[in-house]
Amino acid sequence: MSFIARTSRDVFHVFQDHLNKTPNRTLTCYRLRSFLRLTKSAHASLAFFNNRGVAIAVPLPPTPWYLSINYELRAVPEGKDYGLEILEYQHRLHRTSSIDDEAEVRFEYVSPVTDPDFPYSRHHVQFHREFQDVRDGFSPNTLHIPTGGVSIEHVIRFLIVDLGVPPLTTQWEAELQASKERSREWTP
Repeated sequence: MSFIARTSRDVFHVFQDHLNKTPNRTLTCYRLRSFLRLTKSAHASLAFFNNRGVAIAVPLPPTPWYLSINYELRAVPEGKDYGLEILEYQHRLHRTSSIDDEAEVRFEYVSPVTDPDFPYSRHHVQFHREFQDVRDGFSPNTLHIPTGGVSIEHVIRFLIVDLGVPPLTTQWEAELQASKERSREWTP
């Protein structure tokens, strides 16, 4: 478990602030916001939201790509503090701002807490259903191709290097490295 803070609300905000730094320094000015559900066990959703509180994919001009990020989080008591548990994440690349439209590429994780019987690789990547030219009847969308954990730094590198999204700074690689180091400070 990583990311420790004094209260459940604080642990969500610490993670949100940490996660916002990297895309905001390298790729987009849009900010991830959290929606908190402070019940008996504190949960939060972290995503890009529009002014009406609806999760959206944000544009990455001048390319046709949109990025949606979603985390489902839980605060877990650790002595007098709270740790952060990631229950699910989705890093999705879209052609529109609607997250209801099927993503072209999606990197996802589902924890054993969320679905103990999840039949696929917990960390996986999937592709849009129109990628059917590999062989007859083949659609990568039906495959949950295993990966290790896919961090926001990995997704940003993929967008810049492979998909041609222009970075906000020429120092984007140094920013990604600094973000990885900040993450290590929180990892036990």
